[in-house]
Amino acid sequence: MLKRLLPAAAVLLALGLYAGAPSAQAVRQVVRVAPDVYTMTGAGSNASFVVTDDGVLVFDSDIRNNDLPFIRKVTDRKIAYVFASHASGDHSTGAWFFREDKPVYIGTRDQIRAYYQHELKEFEERKVQKAPGYNTPGAQLFPPSIGFDDNLTVLFGGLTFQAKAEGYGHTSGDMTMYIPQRRVMLMGDLLNNEIHPGQAEAAGVFYADIQGTIDILNRIIERHLPVDTYVPGHGPVHVGKGIADVVDQRDYFIVMRDEVGKMVMAGRSLEQIQKEFTVPARFAHYPPGRLAGILRVIYYQLIEHGR
Repeated sequence: MLKRLLPAAAVLLALGLYAGAPSAQAVRQVVRVAPDVYTMTGAGSNASFVVTDDGVLVFDSDIRNNDLPFIRKVTDRKIAYVFASHASGDHSTGAWFFREDKPVYIGTRDQIRAYYQHELKEFEERKVQKAPGYNTPGAQLFPPSIGFDDNLTVLFGGLTFQAKAEGYGHTSGDMTMYIPQRRVMLMGDLLNNEIHPGQAEAAGVFYADIQGTIDILNRIIERHLPVDTYVPGHGPVHVGKGIADVVDQRDYFIVMRDEVGKMVMAGRSLEQIQKEFTVPARFAHYPPGRLAGILRVIYYQLIEHGR
């Protein structure tokens, strides 16, 4: 018999610490974002799942976090679809945990290209290094079985899932997913709440493009969609805050780039900037763990492109 959805507004579960978690939040917890929509936060990247009468759709997965037990605390319905917001170890490596349900795994065509260019190589290297999660016995990296360009709509379980290939921002193939009946948009790493964004490194290559991310966020703002909650790839979910989170993220990149630009014009080196930089007051409460990395990305793109 299928389990009923738990009626509590949030399901709180704890996991142990794992090395490299970018957030100060050291436990995994499940937050109810909207009816039938849940996001697992803490202990690294966020991942979401949506429960329908016909099964479960998962958005993002990390081999370092086996999220299946969290889903099973809410429902035992079969996982029918897995989506990845982008090809990065902390968002697209955990589909292996869902293998028994044989879900359809969907990504952008760029994500499939990235799988063969660097993601599989990085996955195998981390297995050899016995990195946390990657050393799980039998673990494999599954590639998306379906790729798309631009837009893909899945009608599933009475809900509409509108996946969009947003272009080159955090990576060369960022995807968002809009669920209109639930007034939710899943953003992946195009959105980070209360935390400095990552630099999107894979196999020694840094992919994040600051201006590209600003452009994508502006386009999302200009869509004026009826969204109550934009779910970030990292950081807490601000249920009901709406477009303000996206505006904050857009402004973050503009303000931070302006401040780094002033230091570049004053002749400061990257090392000096990373040592001397003062985070503007609006974002000063963010944990410092990923600051040096995003300063590096901003610095080099200013040097190379002037923006």
